[in-house]
Amino acid sequence: MAREQRIGSILAIDCGTVLTKALLLDIVDGSYRFVARGSALTTAGAPWNDVAQGIQHAIEQVEDMTGWMLLDEARHLIVPQQKSMVGVDACVAVSSAAAPLRLVLAGLVPEMSIASARRAISRTYAVVEDLIVHAPHRAIPEEEQVRKVLRHHPDAVCVVGGTDGGATLPVLELVEAVALACAMLPEGTRPQILFAGNTALRQKVVDVVGGQAPVRSIDNVRPSMTSENLVGLQTELDAIYREKRLAQLPGSETLHRWLNVPLMPVAESFARHIQYLWYLDESPKGTLGIDVGAAHTLVTAVFGGEPVITVAAGMGSVYGADRLLAKYGAEAFLRWMPVPLKPEQVPGILLHRALWPASVPQEPEELWLEQGVVREVMREALRVAQANWRPDGARPYSHLMPLLDPIVVSGGALTSVPRPGQVALMVIDAVEPVGISTLLLDAHGLATVLGAVSLLKPLAAVETLDNGGLINLATVIAPIGTARKGETVLRIRVHYEKGGSLDVEVPYGSLEVLPLPVGEEAVLEIRPRGRIDVGLGPGRGGKRRVRGGLVGLIVDARGRPLQLPTDPYARMAQIQQWLWDMGG
Repeated sequence: MAREQRIGSILAIDCGTVLTKALLLDIVDGSYRFVARGSALTTAGAPWNDVAQGIQHAIEQVEDMTGWMLLDEARHLIVPQQKSMVGVDACVAVSSAAAPLRLVLAGLVPEMSIASARRAISRTYAVVEDLIVHAPHRAIPEEEQVRKVLRHHPDAVCVVGGTDGGATLPVLELVEAVALACAMLPEGTRPQILFAGNTALRQKVVDVVGGQAPVRSIDNVRPSMTSENLVGLQTELDAIYREKRLAQLPGSETLHRWLNVPLMPVAESFARHIQYLWYLDESPKGTLGIDVGAAHTLVTAVFGGEPVITVAAGMGSVYGADRLLAKYGAEAFLRWMPVPLKPEQVPGILLHRALWPASVPQEPEELWLEQGVVREVMREALRVAQANWRPDGARPYSHLMPLLDPIVVSGGALTSVPRPGQVALMVIDAVEPVGISTLLLDAHGLATVLGAVSLLKPLAAVETLDNGGLINLATVIAPIGTARKGETVLRIRVHYEKGGSLDVEVPYGSLEVLPLPVGEEAVLEIRPRGRIDVGLGPGRGGKRRVRGGLVGLIVDARGRPLQLPTDPYARMAQIQQWLWDMGG
């Protein structure tokens, strides 16, 4: 405890796929505050193959901005702090720079055990490269099962199937095919077999594999027809990721010597931060956090205090867009653009972005396409995430998003956008929030590291957040219900704390922005018409105190789910109008 109390200055490092950030926290005027941030290209890959170089470059930027001496002559971090502005008392680090685990998933019934396994895998830094199904009328030949493993040479093969005490022979036949494939690979490169099926078969699985590959038996992901257990497989994959990926980042030995707590995956740190935000109010609503990275997109939702993590591994704003392109086609991105672009131009622009991930768009068409990609990446990550959510009373409409407040957005793809109205519109289009929500922007990249900071010094994480760690982007009011376009669905009176009021009638289909500057507060008096619901129940109005943001108050009466015009020219005109409405 005495050691904890001596911690003043803290250096937090976020080693991402493209950029590495160094963030300095210190006690200013009696409380912890964010002081400065430096960033540099991540150097985990060729030609450097030394993650420490990028970290040192980012730290040097902090030194240049603050006059603080953080590195000694050998470019090692000075820990603990020696005197004023020389060294830091502690260092924490998170990383998403390591490649995700590559998996082959094998099971019996896609709608049962395989679906449960996919949900468990979606909570980790892992990508399912291929699927082996061994079920009546859907089974593939054993030769093809073997080829799937040999083709991908995965880090692990997850075998699921059979409830506890259920199917036996089909599961063992599946294990035989996987074992045969492993036997055909060189020793030392064979994937680990993770068996998360019928627990009665654990010993038989080991016997069938016969030492051809390492086997790890874990809890059945589908112990009965009506229940699932995702924790065992998720925990095991997390452990393998830490051991085979995170701990083996090239050059990380230098970083490990600086750290006061072990290197943490970004997803875990981010989830701890979002969970804390829920506990600030313990609201019946949920709290949502989205971090759009270059290679991975993280979604954390907290309902009833329990965080649910989703890692869209290998799918970010730079890398993985080609997967969405193959799945949905170029139109998925182009539908968000206010200007025309030929579908055949999209692959080339995406490829150039992947080759030069730190570059910025040079033409307006590239900017709008990039923002369309970010929208679709968030929408896809949320589609996967919602399969794991249990929002209960926070979801009054089963086909829509649950009630969420606040919604935190992070990642360079959002924070580097030219105008805050564009950021807000991207988030609203992707999330489609309902009711009343506050959008918070992680402009400094703190949301991904404060969870790790809280392990070391909880007070530092709390006070940094309270002292402007997150920026209020906007308050969004999204009424639920249908009406004729142009028909008034909502009346709002804004009572400004500094005096004066504003009365607004909101027509259906519109997107309105009302003024409320950053730092100012107001009381909203909301009166819906008919059965329109603003999250308080159909037809029910009320008052709500809100705080100003970069954009102000946004009233999104476009309807839920959001519908875009089918005619391309009408759609582009509509997107352009929405951008104008948002000041984008």
